[in-house]
Amino acid sequence: MEEGSAPAAPAKLRKFPCAACGADVVWNPGAASLKCPYCGAERHFPRTIAEVREHPIEEALAGAHDLGWGMARKAVTCRGCGATTTFAAGVAASRCAFCGAPSVVEAPANESMVRPEGLLPFRVDRDAAAGKFRQWLSGLWFRPNDLSQKSALSELTGVYVPFWTFDAATHSAWTAEAGYDTQQSVQVEENGQWVTRYETRTRWENAEGVHEHAFDDVPVPASKGLPPDLAGSIEPFPTHDLISYEPSYLSGFLAEEYALGAKDALLRAEERMSQEIYAACSREVPGDRSRNLNVRTAWSAMTYKNALLPVWIAAYQYAGTPYRFLVNGVMGRVAGHAPLSWIKVTVAVLAALAVLLLVAYLKGR
Repeated sequence: MEEGSAPAAPAKLRKFPCAACGADVVWNPGAASLKCPYCGAERHFPRTIAEVREHPIEEALAGAHDLGWGMARKAVTCRGCGATTTFAAGVAASRCAFCGAPSVVEAPANESMVRPEGLLPFRVDRDAAAGKFRQWLSGLWFRPNDLSQKSALSELTGVYVPFWTFDAATHSAWTAEAGYDTQQSVQVEENGQWVTRYETRTRWENAEGVHEHAFDDVPVPASKGLPPDLAGSIEPFPTHDLISYEPSYLSGFLAEEYALGAKDALLRAEERMSQEIYAACSREVPGDRSRNLNVRTAWSAMTYKNALLPVWIAAYQYAGTPYRFLVNGVMGRVAGHAPLSWIKVTVAVLAALAVLLLVAYLKGR
């Protein structure tokens, strides 16, 4: 698509001009189209799923990737959280979309950045995300009264966050000690009298077994702006609906550069899968309890994909600390962090203690 230019704004790169009025068009969540915010004209794009395929893990370890965004984009780096965010040339950014910090500086173009192969377009629009944000705020009981003013809704931003996904077939052999509980009666002396009490006695036996599991599209965020635990709290994303990456889908949205390479992402994926395998093997140990569980896992058929996943983010600073609210841009699942009002917490604790004291007083009368 040819770049256009206007004499009044030579720095503005119109990568996706409206065919009707010439204004910049943006992606229309929920529809396979670019929509002009001025005249409403839409330009539809066909969606192809077949091109987004799994790659052997050896390709990731060899560093075989396409590079760059495939279009002109401006980048800024946050001095607070370190995230590098890109957006359309000509657009200004004064705050970090991930932490709300005002200290962002323009960054040089990263020509060696991994190009995403797949993408999930936004399906949840901004109004729906804003409604979820308001609902979330209204449900926070022990939060400062001025939180609504500090967490400005105008900061709600649509961001494509980079992810890696991994598949693996696993074969795990486990050994453990399985404990079988029995209740035995014992005689104990209390206040000069012998009474019968029951104690739990555990008989330990060796146990072993095999657990097999095929992992599919285990996600690993490659973001520097979003902590992994917070990013994981809005899962799942329907990664089977990934479409082939096309720069036009980014129009009107921010996109973060990959901050985590495939090799490091693979280590995190293996750690996550290993934790799930260990928990599954622990559930398979017979008896009432277990100890000394040992799991040995063989990995095979490992593949990967890399893609951009859509997230609505409301990032704000409160008392110098960054807080975030997230909405899964496809499924609508929400998560977030917010400051506590210790005054409200203290009042609630004192009220609970007062009730307990009153109950104890009434019982003692």
